[in-house]
Amino acid sequence: MLEQADLLIALLTRVRLEARFLCDTASPQRWQEPHAAGVNGLFVYAARGRVELDDGGRPLVLQEGELALFPHSVAERLGRLEVSMPLPDALLRAPAAASAGDPTSLPRVLCAGLHYDATSAMPLCRLFPPTMIVDAAAIAGAPMLSHALRGLSQELERAAALRNPVLLRALELIYSLGLELAVAGVDSERDDGTSALRDPRIARCLYYMYTHFGEKCSLEELAAHAGMSKSALSARFNALVGEPPARHLARIRVAEARRLLRGTELSQEAVAQQVGYASVVGMHLAFRSIAGETPGATRRRAEAG
Repeated sequence: MLEQADLLIALLTRVRLEARFLCDTASPQRWQEPHAAGVNGLFVYAARGRVELDDGGRPLVLQEGELALFPHSVAERLGRLEVSMPLPDALLRAPAAASAGDPTSLPRVLCAGLHYDATSAMPLCRLFPPTMIVDAAAIAGAPMLSHALRGLSQELERAAALRNPVLLRALELIYSLGLELAVAGVDSERDDGTSALRDPRIARCLYYMYTHFGEKCSLEELAAHAGMSKSALSARFNALVGEPPARHLARIRVAEARRLLRGTELSQEAVAQQVGYASVVGMHLAFRSIAGETPGATRRRAEAG
């Protein structure tokens, strides 16, 4: 049976996460790019103690060992923060004040931001809810994630930590593994947008789409991989994903085509063939419908910077 991890790997591989900043309340060290507000993903880890975050004006409590993920663009979230206050203190509802006593008695929060090209992000990413929590028990049961978080906490106590390039890869690993656990741990009765990922038949269909979009990928083939009739697949897919299979497939192809047009010198003909269109005309029509511009306009904007 297809694991949710397989589908998430197919998504995140093409999203191409890039760690951009890391902050720690327990250390004066701050590593942050000047344009941190442009990151697309954020995670906050309660390394020690109970912490309360400001989640769009609402309190979000994390117990020690819990991980909060914010999968969508956080530009607005960071834009509302007090600019003179370093992250992640600015995310807390009651930032920890300097203690004259034992500083280890204060909560410790690690915060990291990761970037991906939102214009080329795979469309299924929009189904993730704005806030996802991974509890401490789930993290403890995932050795790779728990070791990465523990290693991150220990590494940040070293003076040279923020010059360690391996640390960047660790942040991407933590975000990806955390997202996998968050999706798997969602209450099946809740409709938070991840139900399409948790439905085994639709997940099989989606996985085939995201790994074979450069091929014909007909409705008959999708239905066969899902183990459903074409009509049943169409109805179930539309209910969980919010659009018909053909429309979602077109979004996948256009997202990948935009990435290729922006980041390579491939001709439009080569790009069209690589993403599953028989001709540039078919890709052009899909672009106009989904991206609101032509492939040529996408390339010209990329070349203009």
